[in-house]
Amino acid sequence: MRRTAGIVSRLAGVAMALALGACSSGSALTTGSFFGGEKEKTAAPAPAPETMTDRVVHVGTTAARAQRCGYVFDPAALRQSYLAYETQQGAAPEQLAKTEKSYDYTFATVMKSAASDADYCADGKTELIKRDLTKVLAGDYSTSIRQQPNVGWWTPQHSEKPIDREKLFNPML
Repeated sequence: MRRTAGIVSRLAGVAMALALGACSSGSALTTGSFFGGEKEKTAAPAPAPETMTDRVVHVGTTAARAQRCGYVFDPAALRQSYLAYETQQGAAPEQLAKTEKSYDYTFATVMKSAASDADYCADGKTELIKRDLTKVLAGDYSTSIRQQPNVGWWTPQHSEKPIDREKLFNPML
């Protein structure tokens, strides 16, 4: 009798382990399938679509930054080609007028801000400016990939100064 109870207990344990293993391995067998429920699939939310405002700020900022750093291109021709692009996308005349004003305001604001910064055209920035300007001059007005925000202590921090080992391991010094 004891032997039979032990075998049944072991078989129940093995069956339970297999059932739980099947649930976590990505197979079609789930706890919901044991009890008659269906597995619900949830999709990740789609990123927000790019708007005309995003594009106009990107192109205006790129043009101003590139002009400030001395890249050779025609800012007026870039402005016209961008506005022609927005017209082809179906922008209404009143939207186009707002886009022109927004472009001009963005361009002037960035130029004014960049003019006061002597180190504006540092090596790291010029790489990004060159990438964005090349893309915009080729007719691709989509915004650049945005950096992920700092979401916690595990996000790496970038610093110009090297880490001081003595201060790190002996903070009382």
